[in-house]
Amino acid sequence: MRDVQASLRWWAIYTSVTVAVWYMALSMPRPASSELFFTTIGIVASWRYAWWTIHQVRSRIFLKRVFPRLRAAAERNATPLQHLYAVVLSYNIDEDVFVKCYTSLIDAAVQSGVPTTIVASITTDRDRRLLYRVYTAAGCPDSVEIVAQFQKGDGKRSAIGEGLRVVARDAPPDRSVTILMDGDTVLGDGAIARVLPFFAADPGLAAATTNNDAIVQGTYLTKNWYILRLAQRHTLMASMALSKTLLVLTGRCSFFRTDIATSREFIAQVEDDRIWHWRLGEIKFLTGDDKSTWFHVLKTRGKMLYVPDVVTYGLEELPPPGRFFPASTKLMHRWFGNMLRANGRAIALGAPRLGFFVWWALVDQRVSIWSSLAGPVATVLLAIFLSPVFIVYYFAWAIFTRTVMSLAAASNYGRISPIWPFLMYYNQIWGAMMKSKLLFHLDRQSWTRQSIQRDGSGRAAKALSGTLLHAAALSVFIVGIGLFTGQLSAASEAARFDALRALGFHAPNGATGSITRLAE
Repeated sequence: MRDVQASLRWWAIYTSVTVAVWYMALSMPRPASSELFFTTIGIVASWRYAWWTIHQVRSRIFLKRVFPRLRAAAERNATPLQHLYAVVLSYNIDEDVFVKCYTSLIDAAVQSGVPTTIVASITTDRDRRLLYRVYTAAGCPDSVEIVAQFQKGDGKRSAIGEGLRVVARDAPPDRSVTILMDGDTVLGDGAIARVLPFFAADPGLAAATTNNDAIVQGTYLTKNWYILRLAQRHTLMASMALSKTLLVLTGRCSFFRTDIATSREFIAQVEDDRIWHWRLGEIKFLTGDDKSTWFHVLKTRGKMLYVPDVVTYGLEELPPPGRFFPASTKLMHRWFGNMLRANGRAIALGAPRLGFFVWWALVDQRVSIWSSLAGPVATVLLAIFLSPVFIVYYFAWAIFTRTVMSLAAASNYGRISPIWPFLMYYNQIWGAMMKSKLLFHLDRQSWTRQSIQRDGSGRAAKALSGTLLHAAALSVFIVGIGLFTGQLSAASEAARFDALRALGFHAPNGATGSITRLAE
């Protein structure tokens, strides 16, 4: 009932704001230089929304045409796999969530009809007792075996490595699949049974990930922030899947061919992943294990698949302090940091190896940092030097475009909220600011659940140099936008003439091409 009331309030807010902004935009006197605004916004929009449209079209092709054929072929040609393994990472998970996770996994394993070994990476004796209770409640199925593996508690990466070594020591058969899954994830009905046929039918398939939904504890704002993110993820995943690869193999729940997941190279990539940065030196990854597993499959040219008709549910809540802005900022810091740390080395693999579309999608992750900020920066400069009316024009444009984008995301994901356009704009602008900062502070990492963070050695010097470079980059960007729109060049010209007038010079007959000394 609260969500319904909140939805009605936001519909009222959305309608009021949209009507008010567009009324102002249409009724205000049009500034003499408004063509400059529309040209600037048009150039930025032609790039950003052309790329967005390509993803929309590709996602529809995959969801409506390609995937149904893949599904039919897999179920028609698949032969049963020999074994299934599931490595589940459970660090200090609440009892209710813990029970839901393992209950759904055992049920899905039984439904698949494939012998299953669950490696439960747990932290306490309480977890072991809960495992026994869940297994007993499920009727102690003969096809499911549970191995309790106590983790060190020094991070998720070491726990994954320990769990995969347990699988490797079991001498897994060739025709087997391993799931890597978070301990606060709940599998949808028949989730495993509907993914395994793709591996059985296609020996070249290296990894697959599923559609994600969220069960969120929190306010209406928080719930829709998570859901919007997943709706946009759904479209992007479907678009990338058309190229038989993805931009991440989600840590919530992803499937790997076991011979890949238990290889020394794969385990080493997860446990001890690192990059070299020219200024920051060696950066060892703390979070972003899903980017490490993805990069291993990517660099070995493994085929990836998105399975949109299988849903896994993440049990989500904002990290401390729980208030939306600081908590969402903390999550963006982790997510975007992981993306940027993995992005550069993936781009370095090159377009010939990845395919041009995949390579350019990776490049665009960096280009979009600045293209997302170009419109707001240009608008502010035009408002300062020409007319504040341009701010009204910009917000009218922003509401229109984010409404269209929200409707497109909803058409694929099956739900919408009036708060989505506002959240989409928040994610774009604040997210771009966060990315621009993290681009110069790649060594800053934190893991919210385990309160682990890593900044590397020489923290103060690296932080200072990163801040100075970030400030310089923003300055160059703002100056570039100002010169492109002509506002800074016009402002500098005016300042030059003001200075010359103060020294006793003037431009005769209003001319700006020459200066004459005033008579004494």
